[in-house]
Parts: sequence; structure tokens; C-alpha cells
Amino acid sequence: MPDAPFVSSAFLRTLVAHAQGCGLPVDDLAEQAGIHRAWLEGQYEVPALAVEQLLYACEEAGAGRRFGCELVPGMATSSLQGLNILLDSAATVRASLECFIRYLPLVTNCVQVKLDTSASTAVLHLCRYRHEPHYYMLDAAVLSLVRNIARRAGKPPAQMFSQVRLTRQQAAGEWLQRFGVATAEGHWPSLHLVPQALDLPLPGANPFLHQRMLRQCQGTTLADERKDSLQLARHWLAAGDQPIERIAERLGYRQPSNFIRAFRKQFGVTPKQFRLTGVLAV
Repeated sequence: MPDAPFVSSAFLRTLVAHAQGCGLPVDDLAEQAGIHRAWLEGQYEVPALAVEQLLYACEEAGAGRRFGCELVPGMATSSLQGLNILLDSAATVRASLECFIRYLPLVTNCVQVKLDTSASTAVLHLCRYRHEPHYYMLDAAVLSLVRNIARRAGKPPAQMFSQVRLTRQQAAGEWLQRFGVATAEGHWPSLHLVPQALDLPLPGANPFLHQRMLRQCQGTTLADERKDSLQLARHWLAAGDQPIERIAERLGYRQPSNFIRAFRKQFGVTPKQFRLTGVLAV
């Protein structure tokens, strides 16, 4: 029996925070959509249809066409904490994408991604799962993929994508054209990578870390994952080549202050104190 479509509570929090920033009556809209307040706390698989109802309610309440595009900066949330590290540490773009496609259902199955390598160039197809996603959701998915794939390869989006096809309703074309990426209309979104893009090595490749994160994605609990990611933070802090804010971002913390609290709770000192002294509280 297929799983019911769901969206992570972290994405829901991103959506709600952005709606609040737009001045929308979020509490009323969430109630109309059947969103439970408990879903905004912790880690939950929120029914995708309820999130879709909230998106439609936001649209009716005055959210503009670019609402989904504007969600992208908030997409690096705790729901992607382990997944981001896994994708960053892969050896090549191909390995990173294969992991993304395999483990995306840990975050959401609302939008599925398939990689087609039958043509001369590789194409990422976005597919629906048992319902038609609101175009806000599709805009957020497309722009997140374009931005993150290009970032991992260390190249501008225009050097990674020859074309991106969008549905008629989507507003992401404006952003893609700013990146220098050609767009066209399609029945479903698809991202066309330039030749040899899949074979590009990733600057952040780390075989040991990649295998470690693979093991986590294959069966550890969220608590174990968070504890392990904080252990990783210790190594990055000791290396001293990344700002604390960047480390927090790489581990999926939306706010550096949340990372600092979690680190202090785990180790008894702040990240800055550990970086300066290299000593953990006993």
C-alpha cells in the first residue's frame, strides 16, 4: 500500500513563517486548511493535502505569484539536516543526485524526482504523487534544485543547465532568466543539465563523511542524526576554516542561535568557546 503523500513539518514552518512575513492571517488560514498547531513543532509527516490547502488559502488571501519562489531561501531547514551533508559530500554530481532521489522520500513524497539519462543530456523530471501540487510548491522545488545543484558543483546555474521547463502557472522563469538559464513551457517541470554535468566532481567531496551519512540515512533516528551532526561540527570548528554561521547552515539550522544552543546543550560550551580552547565541559 503506497504511503500517503506528506510534507515535512520543517517545510510547513518555512511556509508559515513566510506567510507571516507577507502579512497574511496565518492562524486563520491554517485553521481553514486543517493544520494542527502541533505539526509546527518537532518533526512530523504533515499530510500533503493539508499543506496544499494552506497554499491555496494563502493565494486567495493575497499571496502573489512569486510566493513559492520566495520560499527558497528558507528551504535549508532541519528537515534536510543530514541530507544536505550527504549530498555535499558525494564524489560527483551524479552521485549527489542519485542520493537525493533515493532519500527525498525521507523529507517528502509530495514531489518526486526522476533522472533520465537516455538522451544526450541528463534530465531531472519532477513528477506528482497522487495529486497535483500547487505551483507554489513546484516553484520552490525547481529553484531549490537549480540553486543547490549549481552550488554543489561550484558553478553558476547557466553553466549547469541548458534549459528548464516549467508549467504555465509557474513564476520561477523570472528567477531562472536572471541566472542566465533558458526556460520553456512544459506539462511538468524538468531540468536539463548540460553535457558531462553528471561527471563533474564536487569540491566538498569526502568519501568517509559520505559513507557515514549514508549509514545514517539508512536507519538512524533523528536524535542520533542530530547528535552525530554535532560531532561533525566539532571537527569543522577545530579546523577553523569556516565561520560558525556557515557551519550552522551546512548542518541545516535555520538560525545560528539554534545551532549554538544545541551545541552547548550537547557539549557544555558554545561553539566559539570550543573553537578558542578546544576543550569540552566535563
